[in-house]
Amino acid sequence: MGKVIITTGNYAPTGYLLRNTKLNIHSIEELCYCMMKNPELCEDYLYDEGLAVYIKEQLGLKERGSLLADLIRRDAPLKDLVAVCFCSCDYFLKEEIEEFVKEHSKGERSEEWIRIKSKADSYLAQGNYRDAVLNYRLLLKEKDTNGITTETLGDIFHNLAIALLHTDGFLEAVDYFREAYERNNREESLKQYLLALRFAGDTGMYQSALDIYQVEEGMKEWLNAAYFQTEIETHEYSEFDDLNQLRQLYTTGKINEFYAQAKRMTENMKNLYRKYNE
Repeated sequence: MGKVIITTGNYAPTGYLLRNTKLNIHSIEELCYCMMKNPELCEDYLYDEGLAVYIKEQLGLKERGSLLADLIRRDAPLKDLVAVCFCSCDYFLKEEIEEFVKEHSKGERSEEWIRIKSKADSYLAQGNYRDAVLNYRLLLKEKDTNGITTETLGDIFHNLAIALLHTDGFLEAVDYFREAYERNNREESLKQYLLALRFAGDTGMYQSALDIYQVEEGMKEWLNAAYFQTEIETHEYSEFDDLNQLRQLYTTGKINEFYAQAKRMTENMKNLYRKYNE
């Protein structure tokens, strides 16, 4: 039987977005849960005076909010800020908090590159692609001196490429996926490299890469299906707008424009089908 949790302070109708994350909280319990699940990012959002004000004014925990604000202004150690938040409610057991602090202390004593990678991976998981890119690039800048294994370096290249897909597009990501595969030899990195080439429109390089890496027919079929599915999904978004326009043309009596639009949509669908079956 699960334990009943009674909210300490208020459950605020307006949430607070934790800095550098997609995590939105409405209570002190939700903050503690986010801390427990995302320890690498605690430093980002706990040293935020706006959060202290939110705890004080919106959650109704005036003493805790004031104490957190004072610690932030004094640039107190992170463990002190963590303690203030966890001790603001009874969401976690004492043993769970002690284990969290113990593991977090281990992380602080680990090699610098491990801490940076953990934070970069967390940024990537949270959709904070800009900061993920910055931290992965920082790792690569020191890659010859920090003792990172070749396979792990490949994974860093792979994750950087994923982040770049969201910030800069396929062209920027292509070479990093290739660098990833040449180090970690993972099939996923090869697939993403080939797909990035194809979406970037470099047909020549795509065909050349298929030969260089001796891609088997099974993977080629997978690549074709993945490419086609993505194009279909992209087409469906634009098609939704086209359908709305088509409906508006019909309801406003613009019949000639209606038929012209319907014809154009039909031709686009035919071209997409032909492209996939070439």
